[in-house]
Amino acid sequence: MDQTNVLLIVCDTLRVDHLGCYGYFRETSPNINYVAEEGVVFEDFYDSGSPTGPCFTCIYTGLHTIHHKFYQFLTPNIRQVDDTIFTMPEIMHAMGYTTTALDNLIKQSARAKHFVRGYEFYINWGPGSFRPTPADMLAEQLNRRLIPWIRNYADEKFFLLVHYWDPHTPYNQPEEYRRIFRHEKGTLSDLKIETAPAGYKYIPGWGRVGEFADGEIKDNLSIDLYDGEICYMDQGIGEVISTLEDVGVLDDTLVIVTSDHGENLLQHYNSWGHESLHDAVTHVPLIMRYPKKLPKGVRVKGFCQHIDLLPTIMDLVGATTDVLEIDGESIMPLLKGKQIRDRIFMEACNGQRAIRTSEWKLLDSEWMGELLCYGERHNLPRKLELYNVKDDPMETINLAENEKEEAKELKEALREWVKANLIWEPDPAVYEDLTELFVRGREYRQNVEKFLKSLGIA
Repeated sequence: MDQTNVLLIVCDTLRVDHLGCYGYFRETSPNINYVAEEGVVFEDFYDSGSPTGPCFTCIYTGLHTIHHKFYQFLTPNIRQVDDTIFTMPEIMHAMGYTTTALDNLIKQSARAKHFVRGYEFYINWGPGSFRPTPADMLAEQLNRRLIPWIRNYADEKFFLLVHYWDPHTPYNQPEEYRRIFRHEKGTLSDLKIETAPAGYKYIPGWGRVGEFADGEIKDNLSIDLYDGEICYMDQGIGEVISTLEDVGVLDDTLVIVTSDHGENLLQHYNSWGHESLHDAVTHVPLIMRYPKKLPKGVRVKGFCQHIDLLPTIMDLVGATTDVLEIDGESIMPLLKGKQIRDRIFMEACNGQRAIRTSEWKLLDSEWMGELLCYGERHNLPRKLELYNVKDDPMETINLAENEKEEAKELKEALREWVKANLIWEPDPAVYEDLTELFVRGREYRQNVEKFLKSLGIA
């Protein structure tokens, strides 16, 4: 059988620095590590738009958020993606692939239809079809539908998207995975301590010594539980890899493991979540295994982003994206030591934008409004942030006032990027009436709860 299947696994809220294959000191990811050992690890992969809705849309379209315009995804009927923009599953389906998603973004994203366009099978699995928090879904629930699908359709050329939510709050993994990691508050002996060039000591993936989330905090949050969720999800991914091998199509399948975004874990803005564009949120894993076309056990440097996944997949399956107007490009040149860009641009749904080079990171909040999350307002600080990411890997020393020339140059470059991409259009990141968005988001959530109560399942 000569075929190139595509399995795209997106692990929600997975930080790159909490995986063993990226140097993490805990054994959180043996199965993901296996994929890495058998394939290619891209060390400098970043999201393009954040959080989940914009991230997935960048993956599907190969476009920056400023072009596909899908910034807000928890409020109904706000800036749907234009039907003239092709999505990855639509393209794969047109190429003769059986297209399938194990996903529930359609209910998370207020009926955003671009998340289902092009799929022959869209398996919207989770705890209740209308619940506004599909992150409750467990890996074992997803695999209960996924594994039989693989066994039934292994003889067809397939494109399969699998969206695991487990590292996202709430941390609801099985009990054995809640106890697998135990850090004793106030101690450092079980942690890996490094010294930043800027002079401070820090724990990779946790934060500066004396400032990290030390032990369990309110709302059932702790790094122990976060890592336990990753380990639990990794076990589910291992089951999928074993199934592909068991049905004889593993080596015929391009396996991609990535994430939409990471998690702050209290490192920035005193936030546990993913409201900002610091590396804790934007630096995500990209691991690809396909022995027919990719080398084994290779690590690759060089900036690449979510927008590059569509053209990269097309490249590996022998197709072209030349006729598509997209922002991304194939990352295959990185394997030959060539760079495809020397800086990257990122956007958040709250209006924050960022530019990053190999040495510097600038976060500009001038466009920032009020982040709407599940119908609630979350005000974030409006300030210019500049970090030397080589010296200060935890992004804790804001140099915007001390390095004014560097800040000015990067700010101008960011504004030129925005201006060049808008042309004659108004800025889609700026919402004219946030109050209306807030009210509509709350009404949507209330209507969902009323409906669930009418069914006796709220």
